[in-house]
Amino acid sequence: MRTVISHFYNEEYLLPWWLKHHASLFDHGILINRGSTDRSVEICRQLVPHWEVRDSKVPTFDAEQVDIEVMEIEEECMGWKMALNTTEFLCFPDKNKFFSSLDEMGSSMYSIRTIMLVDDPNYGYDEPDPAKPLVEQRHHGFILPDTGRFIHKYSRGNYAPGRHFSSHPFIDYPFNDNPYPAIVIKFFYSPWTEETRLRKLQIGPTLSEGSIYRSMGLQHLVTREELERRYNSYVNQATDLSRHPVYQRLWR
Repeated sequence: MRTVISHFYNEEYLLPWWLKHHASLFDHGILINRGSTDRSVEICRQLVPHWEVRDSKVPTFDAEQVDIEVMEIEEECMGWKMALNTTEFLCFPDKNKFFSSLDEMGSSMYSIRTIMLVDDPNYGYDEPDPAKPLVEQRHHGFILPDTGRFIHKYSRGNYAPGRHFSSHPFIDYPFNDNPYPAIVIKFFYSPWTEETRLRKLQIGPTLSEGSIYRSMGLQHLVTREELERRYNSYVNQATDLSRHPVYQRLWR
């Protein structure tokens, strides 16, 4: 069994792309609704009626408590499991080769490298087409050198808050020299539309007092002006990833 787990809150903009993308990659999905007030739940039930939609036990945004909830759900799942945010899309050129390689390399946990997408304002991107895969419509950003998302078959991921580190032994999934790479494409400041701006601005007010006290998730406490400044700073780091050899191998 291959299971994807994801928390969501008011994600009606990205969810249709995310669900359509992952529905064919995993045997099962468990979607955790943290009090959405938009059409997110309806979209989940419409596009993946065979997946589970659960209400979160965590009423506010608290990274530590959210990750505990994810790990409790992981304990119910057999086989390979992966926890992703709605901004994160697992991509590879060949599904069978990817999952076969997880077994062949012999580890029980892998870190999949992350690409951060940031729209280049000078490229002339159109508004994204809801009928086309989002991963095919944007290709500017930067590659994080040592940060990824985990896929594993332990009973639980034993994550540090944020799920970028685990106390379990793990290996980095081969990246540069792999003819069949796997990458998590994160829509970080992309598509840079009004919907994306509003999505980012809605998170801060839902942060728990505990998160603020522990200085966790403070990047979400942002004004519209600060959001634009951050976007412009990340634009300076972004390049056209369609020219990167690894990125090119994803779409062959």
